[in-house]
Amino acid sequence: MNRSIFRFEDYTTRQDPKVKPEYRAVCESGEVELCGAKSETEDSAADVDDWMRDHMQATGHRCFRRTFEDFAELLPTEELRKELEPAKVQRVTA
Repeated sequence: MNRSIFRFEDYTTRQDPKVKPEYRAVCESGEVELCGAKSETEDSAADVDDWMRDHMQATGHRCFRRTFEDFAELLPTEELRKELEPAKVQRVTA
């Protein structure tokens, strides 16, 4: 009979600070057919918002699908500084 020992650690997911997130938007407006115009991939949500505003001013379209992509990493919870523990992180909500 073989014996196995399993060790489990608590991990916390966080956004990888070494890699910038990416933002995009696609126009989902259209009566018969969707417009489908796409923004460039941007480094900030504000740049995508500017693209959506410019597209709306040019076309009158008001419906967009926004996407956000980032890289995540798992860190053993014990490696986090105490002030960054998930329960102590202040999150901004709209």
